[in-house]
Amino acid sequence: MSDTNEKKSDWQEREVGALWKNEGRQQKYLSGYVKTPEGDMKVVVFSNKHRTDNDRAPHFRIYKSKELEAKAASGASQSASVESGASMEEGDLI
Repeated sequence: MSDTNEKKSDWQEREVGALWKNEGRQQKYLSGYVKTPEGDMKVVVFSNKHRTDNDRAPHFRIYKSKELEAKAASGASQSASVESGASMEEGDLI
């Protein structure tokens, strides 16, 4: 039983953040945070719309989250913004 606690502790020490699946008006995306020395940084992750068959091209792009002023003012809990000018794919994330 101590092995289970030891493994859990190891995973907790290695954790660098967390992501949640979300569905916007135009596409699905991930939002969450990444731990940095300055504190937690909110991020959003979108599929790379311009990905080609090139193996070096990333499948996803990570962006710093930008709070929506209207949602923040209304007290909405969703913190990730989906910018209309961002180049994203409408397909499933994972």
